[in-house]
Amino acid sequence: MMTCKQVSKGSAYKYYGRQVVVGDGRRPRGKSLEEAQAEAGVPPGVWMGRALPAVGLEAGARVTEEQMRNLFGEGLHPDADRIVAGRLAAGDSPAAAARAARLGYRVQKWSGNDLVFRPPGSVQALWALGPPPVRQLIEDLQTRVTGEVLATAETDLLWVRVGADSLVQRAHPGVIAARFRHYENRDGMPLLHDHVVLSVKVRRQDDEWGTLHTRSFLEYAVALSELYNQRLMEEICRALDLATVPRYPTAGQRPVMELAGIPEQLIDWAATRNKATMQRLKELADQYQKGTRQPLTTKIRQRLMARASHETRPPKMKTSRPLPALRARWRDGAVALVGQEVVDNLLRLARLAAAAIRTTIRTAVDVAAAALEITAIVSVHHGGRFRHRHLLAEARRYLTRTLQGHPTPHRHDHHRGRHPRPLHPRRPTEPRQADAARVPDLHPGLGTHIAPQFDHARRPPNPPPRPRPSRTALARAETQQKPPVRQQEHTPQAAPQQPQPPAPSKAPARPSPS
Repeated sequence: MMTCKQVSKGSAYKYYGRQVVVGDGRRPRGKSLEEAQAEAGVPPGVWMGRALPAVGLEAGARVTEEQMRNLFGEGLHPDADRIVAGRLAAGDSPAAAARAARLGYRVQKWSGNDLVFRPPGSVQALWALGPPPVRQLIEDLQTRVTGEVLATAETDLLWVRVGADSLVQRAHPGVIAARFRHYENRDGMPLLHDHVVLSVKVRRQDDEWGTLHTRSFLEYAVALSELYNQRLMEEICRALDLATVPRYPTAGQRPVMELAGIPEQLIDWAATRNKATMQRLKELADQYQKGTRQPLTTKIRQRLMARASHETRPPKMKTSRPLPALRARWRDGAVALVGQEVVDNLLRLARLAAAAIRTTIRTAVDVAAAALEITAIVSVHHGGRFRHRHLLAEARRYLTRTLQGHPTPHRHDHHRGRHPRPLHPRRPTEPRQADAARVPDLHPGLGTHIAPQFDHARRPPNPPPRPRPSRTALARAETQQKPPVRQQEHTPQAAPQQPQPPAPSKAPARPSPS
């Protein structure tokens, strides 16, 4: 699965510089980053993303502490120190040198997004207990699939606000990201996962640097997570000749696809954090329902899940252990749980189970029937108000669940999204509709371009407010819009003439005295 968390500017990068870069342990004070990573036994962070050439970086180059501070701490060029020093040496003023090191406007609040990619529990068990070639293969596939998902996001999910009206426009495909690989969780159990920290700095169409429209990006986080799950299981099943089966860890929730043949004891053995979190979630859900007497909705459950995860989170270990020492300890624990024979033949058991399942796997998908089922499921879960991202995520779940590790037919996850569908704009006075004729096919894993789904992307600026008419103008408008009336029906008859009293006669003029 893939989770996403925003990274604030300022001192938040220190968390990644002190702990994430050294395998979630605590970096000793006064020790360089290279020394701490070598002591912890974790690989160094590397740069990735299509926007690296724009800042003079290469994919796969090592991430330094100064680059982390500049990019994620202050929103500057990763090599801002070198740029400022060069401009000052050339005779520029300090203000001009500082402007040269900026990437667009200053970062207001968020400087990046932390995407965490982690395989399911059965893959974790096979990676931790399998032979070294299998472990290396799973790590290579993890790197490849993570790159594919990031490339999909770069192609279709990068938007930037432009101008005084803050119009949302397409950004150049490409991000600046740093990837850090870890091998264990807070309890010291196997948890292969990658932290991919994306900078919010992206390039606009005019080649100037702008800030990523994060809300539009995060709207498709679930769809990206399902793409990661789908592609990783497909690649592992293809490379190792395996298959997947659904597993229901939580009653009433969607299944989790796991590798067939991996004992459930080993899956639960590695998921120590998950067991504690689910137990606390059950307690919080019971308290909520008793206190409010309301059903547990999806949003409330997500909030309680986040609270349970936070309350059951153990403190980080002070030091990380090298991977060989971890694997030896993991093997001893697994042997004590299921026996040495099961641990030694874990891959063989998975292949035997896959051979029995492969005869029943559907290798063809009825697109029409799948579209009806997917739409019905999404409509039930979202109450009839759903968007393209909901359909896309459910389509990928459907393919992963139906094909059970078999390669997905080309662009089947987007057949449901190829036709125009009504959207739900923020302002009812401006209805928008996706234009499928303008949608090209860009990525084989994604299929149809999802840009038209952002109805606010092409919204014109708000018109200036009209002047309020005066009372005289309103009365005149009402008079002009009044329908004509018929004289014989609506004209009142003339009132009868009343006799008028006679006018008083003038008194005769008195003769003037002579």
